[in-house]
Amino acid sequence: MSCGLSLAPEGDEATAAARLARIAAAAPAPLVDKMRAAKLTGERKVVTALFADVVGSTTLAESMDPEDWTQIINEAFDLMGKAIFRYEGTIAQLQGDALLAFFGTPVAHEDDPERAVRAGLDMIAAIDEYAAQLKRTHGIDFRIRAGINTGPVIVGNVGSDLRYEYTALGDAVNVAARVQTAAQPGQVLISAMTQRFVAVTFDFEDLGDVQVKGKTEPVHLYRVLAVLAEPGRKRGLDAVGLSSPLVGRAAELKTLTDLFEVVQAGRGRLAVILGEPGLGKSRLLAELKAAIGADTNATDAPAWIEGRCVSYGRALPYHLVFDLVWSLLGIPRGETADVPRAQIDQHLDELLGADAADVAPYLAHLLGLALSAAETERVQLDPETLQGRYVSAMARVLRARADHGPVVLVAEDIHWADPASVEILIQLVPLLTPQPVLGLFVGRVETDAPGWRLVSQIKAGFGDAATEIRLQPLDDAASRELVANLLEIESLPEDVRTAILTRSEGNPFFVEEVIRMLIGRGAIVQAGDHWTATEAIGSVEIPDTLHGLLLARIDQLPESAKRSLRVAAVIGRQFQVRVLERVLDQAAPTEAARA
Repeated sequence: MSCGLSLAPEGDEATAAARLARIAAAAPAPLVDKMRAAKLTGERKVVTALFADVVGSTTLAESMDPEDWTQIINEAFDLMGKAIFRYEGTIAQLQGDALLAFFGTPVAHEDDPERAVRAGLDMIAAIDEYAAQLKRTHGIDFRIRAGINTGPVIVGNVGSDLRYEYTALGDAVNVAARVQTAAQPGQVLISAMTQRFVAVTFDFEDLGDVQVKGKTEPVHLYRVLAVLAEPGRKRGLDAVGLSSPLVGRAAELKTLTDLFEVVQAGRGRLAVILGEPGLGKSRLLAELKAAIGADTNATDAPAWIEGRCVSYGRALPYHLVFDLVWSLLGIPRGETADVPRAQIDQHLDELLGADAADVAPYLAHLLGLALSAAETERVQLDPETLQGRYVSAMARVLRARADHGPVVLVAEDIHWADPASVEILIQLVPLLTPQPVLGLFVGRVETDAPGWRLVSQIKAGFGDAATEIRLQPLDDAASRELVANLLEIESLPEDVRTAILTRSEGNPFFVEEVIRMLIGRGAIVQAGDHWTATEAIGSVEIPDTLHGLLLARIDQLPESAKRSLRVAAVIGRQFQVRVLERVLDQAAPTEAARA
């Protein structure tokens, strides 16, 4: 079914176009380039739609001068647009007092539902701050609300103003609009379809089934309260009570424990751990941490210093370094927002003694904390010199930590690292090897990412002190062992096992998600101490939880490769190369004629 939504009367289209052009002009250049490169021709994608509108706008507008109201609305949408662009969303329509944004098209990310919810929360926060100003200057109560839903849509080509014409396949966009109308001022409501993708990242209030305008059946809604200080695991089957010992990674784990033994002897070592999504990089780190008994704060255990990049972090300067510095200071992730400057100084005094005064101004400046007048004067340096002071300060703290025992310094997901953090780490890495420090740099093989500069430097510049570990898909025996561990499947039919293994192709995460999907739809159920199939399982579709991950990888391919992939998907899973070549050759004249 196809349905279209109108956000405002046609008479407002010129105003909407002008506002959208104004907001689009503020879009970051890298995002604009990605959007321009994405050539959509009625492509079907799973996206997360975010609707937001101004509450009671008609009443507010009637009480104000039209020019004043126009200025207020323009500034409000500027703030909302910044939040959307921050997470690489796309503004699909902007009319009247309402906004529709897509996350997942034209550029897909593996965490688009999370990005949409974060954008919604940021929009509310920005408008609440703006509303306080409007209350003082105009005496009005200005609030917005937002609704979010995830589902399939068909999207047309991007125009010159970054605007998308669209129709919604099924009910995805329509539901998002209805969810928004159910929200109270200042609230972000999401559907159950979105909540299942972000359940471990945010705190919610479960509103249950809610009857919304225009829908026959009630919609299960959740109110988003906040980002969790310590998000849960996004991967794995812990939630359904299933787990497995580490499978197929014994050699890699031994390599890392051997490197740690060298570090215990007083010599620093570096390791680059590379692998495609889902192959078990994080699980390998967790097993290493357990094997060596590491702890961030314990005085009698190796110190585990960890920084993690976020998928939208390439445009967030120093975000990886922030994580590492907080960890160096012994401040747990999730508690950093409320840490006073005095607590930082206390940590540095305990670690460095009298030398703390030489380090504190630079780390405080890096973290955006308050500075005294004298400290403010000390950090008035050119950017290159100031960055060098950041590196020196981090190195001194790291050296102090290493004086009390071996340190493991971990930088995860460096394929998402921002250029400023990469530059800091490139300067910091040479200072690690003389210390009892094991530096672990974990990521995907993305040679065009800023983080690859760090990988290249480590591989090229440190000889025997650097080790590269590349994770490969599990072989058939290991994959079968993983499934057996998860499901205790001595009695599980062979066709079920084969279906799981065929779809997952040796990727541990894919194995887990296929099993999760089959359990979720009741195709596999637990009967006593074993699992059994309730229905014949021949082919297994791709789980919804993998769509974003796969689409994000596909979107990184050149257009010619994406075209080949689309054609190959129509032909089937297995075919001879000459068949694909012939189909592509036959399709080329038709496509050229259409162009």
